[in-house]
This record gives sequence, structure tokens and C-alpha cells, in this order.
Amino acid sequence: MKILQLVTKRQYRGAEVFAANLSKELIRNNVEVVFAGLYNAPENPLEVSGAKNVDLNGKKVLFSLQTLKRLKELVKREKPAVVQANGSDTLKYAVALRVYFPGLPIVYRNISIVSTWFGNSQLKLMLYKKLFTQVQHVSSVGEEAKNDFVHTLAYPAKQASVTRRGIPMEQVDKQEAKQALCAMFNLPLESHIIMHVGNFSPEKNHRFLLEVLKMLKRQDPKIKLVMVGEGVLAETIQKEAVQAGLDDTVYFAGFRSQVQQMLAAADLFVLSSTVEGVPGVILEAGAQKVPAVAVNVGGVGEVVVDGETGVLVPEHDVQLFAEKISSLLNDQAERERLGNGAYRLVTSEYNPDKNAKSFIDLYHSLSK
Repeated sequence: MKILQLVTKRQYRGAEVFAANLSKELIRNNVEVVFAGLYNAPENPLEVSGAKNVDLNGKKVLFSLQTLKRLKELVKREKPAVVQANGSDTLKYAVALRVYFPGLPIVYRNISIVSTWFGNSQLKLMLYKKLFTQVQHVSSVGEEAKNDFVHTLAYPAKQASVTRRGIPMEQVDKQEAKQALCAMFNLPLESHIIMHVGNFSPEKNHRFLLEVLKMLKRQDPKIKLVMVGEGVLAETIQKEAVQAGLDDTVYFAGFRSQVQQMLAAADLFVLSSTVEGVPGVILEAGAQKVPAVAVNVGGVGEVVVDGETGVLVPEHDVQLFAEKISSLLNDQAERERLGNGAYRLVTSEYNPDKNAKSFIDLYHSLSK
């Protein structure tokens, strides 16, 4: 069996990293994979060993016939049994393929809360409802995402399922990781490291974390926040951190492909997004026994079980968020208890091989 994993571009972001990790597991289970990006790959492209890695080099416009033509040629040449669309841009091109290949099954991987896509635009909502009539199955990251999808788009519940993320478990020496991180930023080893990993985009709400750190810095100068990632707001947030007097408190690590190597150095992971599906990076932190403090939006509560795998803050309250961080940083035993709980959750519910076999069963059922 051969699967075409279609991503927006071969970049280190949520939907693409999920598709890449799934592709690796599919290959281990003797499934051929074509890992294709619609647009130009970035400077540090995401690559799947053992897959055919392809860039269609399309233009990012509303719709490109040239990009569709290249995708059609790829499908004609590779003859996949199923196309999996990962991300909203991939959806329109995958659906358009069915003009040429009407029997080709399309799976859409839903990692977000789709009701947040439309605002007050009924036209956009109607368009997506129409597009999804051509999608044979929607696999969501969690129950919240699935229920929201079915309700918002009036999608047939029998064609929707939940398939958990598969999280690779990397063996990292936490002490060595912290030493390396402190050396990178010239920090004392006794620093209390909290970490955020994510694209610098509005929904990740980095400004909230700056407000939290302004409060925490006054209480404990040992507290340091390391932000990992890149994006359109990166330079702006860096400038705002300096203007807020946080240049000795907030540090920017930029792009990192080995995320768990970074996470292992942290005492806590923090997430203050305004929109989330089921955030894989919280699970990657859990794989390194690092608990999370996170705001309860979307499917976050499915992976941050309050008091068991981390701390769930009900709303974007700067003072409360800061208090939860401070409390955990001053209680090593509680951090370790929650970190062990997060690790157990990842190993039991987010096993990569189990995840891949669920998708393989789905692909077989659709390609009969």
C-alpha cells in the first residue's frame, strides 16, 4: 500500500510534524509513503527518512491551477491508495484531485477546533461544508476536536473518528540537557527553566507569557523563560521582551528540530494559546517527564489532566497563571509527580505504533 501524505510545506509545525512522525511509523509497518509539500520548503526542510520527499513549489494563492497540475502528475505517477490531507490549504487541492481521480479516497487530519476558522462568515462555512462532502473520512486528534468538527460542519459522525497522536519517545539525559541549555544562554545552573515551544503567531499568545514573566521576575530572579520557535511575530515579541525589561529573563532559541532535547532541560512547560486542538508539544514535554501549566482551551484538557499530568488554568488570568508556575517551581516533589503522570499518559495513550496501525486499518477500509 502507498499513501500520499500532503502537507502545506515541509516545515516543523504541528500538522506537518504529525504527518512526518506518522509517515515514519507507516514505513516501519511496510507502507510506502510519499511526503509532499504544496509550497516551497523552508531553509530547514522537514524530511521523512525512507519516504519520497517532494516539494510541488506552488504559489500560496487562493487556488493555483499550476499547483493542482503538479499534484495531479504526482498522483498519476505514484498511484497512492489514499491521499491524506494535513492542513486546510491541502484540503482544497486534495478535493480538486477527485475531478481527475473520482475513486481516490481522501482522509483529512483535523488537529484544530474548526469552529474558530469562520468568524461570522457564512459563505466560508458553506464553502467548507461543500468541500468536506468530498472527503471520505476525518480523523481528529481528540474528542473535543471531533465533536466540534461534526457539529460545525454537519459532517456525518460515522465518517469521523479520533486517532491519537503518536509521540516518539526520545532518551535524553535531563541533567546534560539542562547544562547544555544553560551554557547556550550563559545561565546559572540553578536557574528555574520554563519553556514554550511553538510558532510565533497570534493564537500562541506570547504576549500573555511576557506579562506573566514580568510578574514572576519580581518574585524570583532565578526564573527564566526559553521560547523555542520562529514565525511572523518572532522579532516583534523579542523587541517587546526587551522593552518590558525582560532581556535577562526571556530567551529566544529560534528554530530547533530536536524539540525533546530542548524540553528535557525544562522544569516546566507553559502554554497560553487562545486556540488549540490537542497540542502535541505538551505530549513531547510529557515524554521527557516535564509537566505543563496551560490555559484550558480547545482540547488542551485532554492532555493536561489537572492535578495528574499538569496544571490547567481555566482562563487567561495573568496572576493565576503566574501563581501556578511559582507554586510548582517551589515544589520539586509535586513537579516530579506530575511529570511522571504526564509520562504515563504519553506511553499508554499516544503510542506511535498503535497510532500508525489505526491509520493503516483506516486506509485499508477506504481503499477496498
